[in-house]
Formats: sequence, C-alpha cells, structure tokens
Amino acid sequence: MRTPSSRTPLSGCALAGLVLAAVAGPVAAQDAYTQHQLGVLEAQQQMDRYRSVTQQNELNALSYQVETERVLQDLRRQREAPIIVPAPPWSSPVGEPEEVRIPDERLAASRARVRAILARDGR
Repeated sequence: MRTPSSRTPLSGCALAGLVLAAVAGPVAAQDAYTQHQLGVLEAQQQMDRYRSVTQQNELNALSYQVETERVLQDLRRQREAPIIVPAPPWSSPVGEPEEVRIPDERLAASRARVRAILARDGR
C-alpha cells in the first residue's frame, strides 16, 4: 500500500488535460445546447415556410373557386335571359289589329280636302 506521501505527483500534461476536460465539459454542454437551439430554430423556419406555402395554395384555390363561380353565374344568366327576336319592320306589333281600316267615306272626304288645299295654293 502506498501512503499519501508516496503518490506520484501529476505531470504537467496530465494536469492540463484534467483542467481542459473540466473546462471542456461545460463548453461541450453549452455547444450541444446551442446546436439544439439552432435545430429548433431551423425546424420553426421550415414549419413557417410550410405554412406559407399552404396558405398560398389555399388562397389560390379560393381565388379559382370565386372565378369559377363568376363564370358559372354568367353562363346561368345567359341561359335564363329571354331571347328577343326583333320583329321585321313590316309586321304589326303584338296585341294590335293586323290592319287599320279607314272607312271609304272618310278616306274620300280626306282626299277631297287635300285636293281643295292644293287647288287653292295653285299647285
């Protein structure tokens, strides 16, 4: 058995190694914590990018839905709009008699008045 006085003193290199190990332990632990925090930050950034892409896709989908609804509504309006066929100018309007008749006596009296006016004016 060795007595405490018989122990060999630690060499300078061994002592430096022990000091370095004692100091490096907390630094390594701090480095591991920093690495963990960086990993968490990167994961959060990736999740934010994913959310951004997802929101953009949802926004595009809603925009396309609105545009589709607008086009469908326009088509429905076109389908429901009454088709008005213009009547030829020589036809009579709907609801009125086909031909307006003037009695022969009234027509003859009107012609006589027109001839009298023309004769008076010298034409």
